[in-house]
Amino acid sequence: MSKPRIVFVLSGYGKVLRGAEQFVAALTTRLAGRYDIAVLGGGPASPEAPYSIPLRFPDRSNRLAVAANKTPGIGHFLRLFQLDPLNWEWFFCALAAKKWLLHNPCDLLVTEGGRWGGLLGRWAHRRFGVPVVDVAHGAPSRWEDAAARCRPQAYVSLTRVSADEMARRVPGLAARVIPIGIDLDRFTPDGPCADLSALRRPVTLAVGALEPLKRMDTLVRAAALRPTGSLVILGRGPQHDELAALGQSLLGPDRFLLTAAPAEEMPRWYRAADVFASASASEAFALTFLEALACGLPIVTLDEAYRREQLRTHAVLLPPPASPEAFARGIGTALAESAASRSARLAFARSRYDATLMADAYAALFDSLLAAR
Repeated sequence: MSKPRIVFVLSGYGKVLRGAEQFVAALTTRLAGRYDIAVLGGGPASPEAPYSIPLRFPDRSNRLAVAANKTPGIGHFLRLFQLDPLNWEWFFCALAAKKWLLHNPCDLLVTEGGRWGGLLGRWAHRRFGVPVVDVAHGAPSRWEDAAARCRPQAYVSLTRVSADEMARRVPGLAARVIPIGIDLDRFTPDGPCADLSALRRPVTLAVGALEPLKRMDTLVRAAALRPTGSLVILGRGPQHDELAALGQSLLGPDRFLLTAAPAEEMPRWYRAADVFASASASEAFALTFLEALACGLPIVTLDEAYRREQLRTHAVLLPPPASPEAFARGIGTALAESAASRSARLAFARSRYDATLMADAYAALFDSLLAAR
């Protein structure tokens, strides 16, 4: 008997390696024995993107999309109809996926991509009768509202807070909660560490895109307010040169490092650090928090409902927006935590955020939808 065919649609898959792409790679790897899996995205298959089937479509960096959205009047009109560069990518990915699905039927479709992913799912359900699962990686937002209003057979949120909010916004929504899991055999306190011998201890680690929403400059200023210690930032993005100059000016080469690391080397960096910090105002569920927890690091971040649910009592939570002074004090508090707190963080990560638990939860959901088809 053939396995049920499950198709995922994720525009950046095979092309970039953000949180959503890592989630799909981890999930599909663990579900491959149960289902016939294909992932439609922007790049080819690789060890970081298994089961990928590349589609051709313009992405968010398309010059026409970027230029049009910067043009007064035209840009406002496009954003009004959710055709900003990100939604532009999702729109054309959905069109390419629709064309592919016409010739390659599936038994269940998993979408992401705001309104356009939601409309793709609604079309597939009406055309082929397949159940649709929409996975929401972000907090409730305009595009998540649009996806939910397309009425997928299951709408998966990463936290109870966001699931309840979406159910309030879209009455009757079939909202589920399945937290993301990580590979706890890779992310562990034991193993090789990155070489940070040139930096002063203790080391604060920050990981993320170098863009204004991540507020990396707040962490640089916070590190400068502390009497000792260093800051390591791992990431790429448009603020690279600005942050590099700020770090060298306020901290100097023996207290500051700005670099990037491939995904396979991330456990080394977590193990080498003493505390993890995030000043980002845009994370509804941060994969980096789980990776830091699993490696035993104390965490300092903003106090929001999503993060309270994700981290419980295993982080120092600061009232937003949190100034550099507040982060400097929070880092000091986190560094003073006992070894017992470290053991509790490790136990919490294993009990809640194991990727195997995540895969089992998705398999149970998929099987129930397939059986009801």
